[in-house]
Amino acid sequence: MEDRIDSVWNKDERQEIVDNYLAETGRNMFKVDEFTDWLKGKPEHRCYDRFFGSGDEEAARQYRMGLARQLISGLRIQVHIPPVEQVDVSQLATAISYEAPAFISPMSSRRTGGGYVPYNPESEESRSELRRQAAADLARWLNRYRGCIEAHGVSVHHIEEMSTVLRGEEEKAA
Repeated sequence: MEDRIDSVWNKDERQEIVDNYLAETGRNMFKVDEFTDWLKGKPEHRCYDRFFGSGDEEAARQYRMGLARQLISGLRIQVHIPPVEQVDVSQLATAISYEAPAFISPMSSRRTGGGYVPYNPESEESRSELRRQAAADLARWLNRYRGCIEAHGVSVHHIEEMSTVLRGEEEKAA
């Protein structure tokens, strides 16, 4: 499985590529189809091999694998946790119910081809993996929208705290 574009070129490098393309073409909007068509005629461009180096058959295979990822992505299951009696048996804990992905792609095996495994709410390993992914997604979301949120005068403290708890870092800090 190929590395993501953002791991090949950092944000500044990607911005430079886009800026150069827009300057060279005189466009003021980046359209993926036009960029791809433009790049096809520029074998000396640093992006060329990444976009066209694998050949059409491999590119089509990668595209179809992306479609398969989209197919499985977002499938959900409903998890119900029955109430548990507390030390004081006269009071019962409230039942917990939540929605979770039907399948998860363990982060540790993604670089070697990975795959999707059924989410098992009974398995601590499965629950830990889902928490790690939730923490990573929260961090990515916050990285993208922090400026907008803070410019609106809203604190991001609670989101940072959720991410920390999900990663299990609050125990390490204590």
